[in-house]
Amino acid sequence: MFETVLPERVVPRSRRLLYGLLPVSLALHALAAGSIMASTLWTVTFPEYAPKTYAAYQLIATPPPPPPPPPPPAVRRPITQTPRAVPVKMPLVAPTVIPDLIPEIVEELPYVEVPEQPVAVEGGKVGGVEGGIEGGDTDGQLGGVPGGVTIAPPPKIVEIKRDAPLPMGAISQEYPAYPEYASKRMWEDVLVVRYIIGKDGRVKEVIVLTPPEREEFTRETVNKIRQWRFHPYRDETGQPKEVAHELTVEFKIVRKGPR
Repeated sequence: MFETVLPERVVPRSRRLLYGLLPVSLALHALAAGSIMASTLWTVTFPEYAPKTYAAYQLIATPPPPPPPPPPPAVRRPITQTPRAVPVKMPLVAPTVIPDLIPEIVEELPYVEVPEQPVAVEGGKVGGVEGGIEGGDTDGQLGGVPGGVTIAPPPKIVEIKRDAPLPMGAISQEYPAYPEYASKRMWEDVLVVRYIIGKDGRVKEVIVLTPPEREEFTRETVNKIRQWRFHPYRDETGQPKEVAHELTVEFKIVRKGPR
């Protein structure tokens, strides 16, 4: 094509050279086009302000909670009827036979016992007892002698002499221990107590008759005596009785002599 257009004075080029420069030309054109595109796109600009953040909100009312389930139907229990006795009124019927004499109803009065009045005796005293003797006391006993001694009733509490042995056996009787605080200081003391043993054998009361000089000895003695237990005491008739006993408690340090 070029050969027909060009004048005759132009020397035709070699096709080998043309085909050899074609790849170079294409590469140069591609490089130029790429540099143009890169220059237009290679523009780095930093924004002056931070990008705005948009959050979408939707105001929707919270739906009401579902209604509670209906209560289960009440189970009706069968009503049991308890049979009751119904009194039946008898009709008033006139008697067929009318008696000639109608008896009278007499109200009975309540029985009241009337005490017997004492009969006065010559030489007797007001308030005396039948069967007594002349000149006797109104509070005397039948069969006694005028001027005699009135028999005293047996005592309710049996008194035991001080420091005397008890008339019954002991079940638990631990004697007071020497207080450690007093033994270290070599203290000595003495006290007298009175304790009452009940009918069941237990100590029911402890009284300090002669107190010691120091309270430590009183506390130790009273606490130990309250824990004592004895067999119940019985009199000649077999009846249980309370026993009162006085006891002297000495706190004394025994010193050993030289051997």
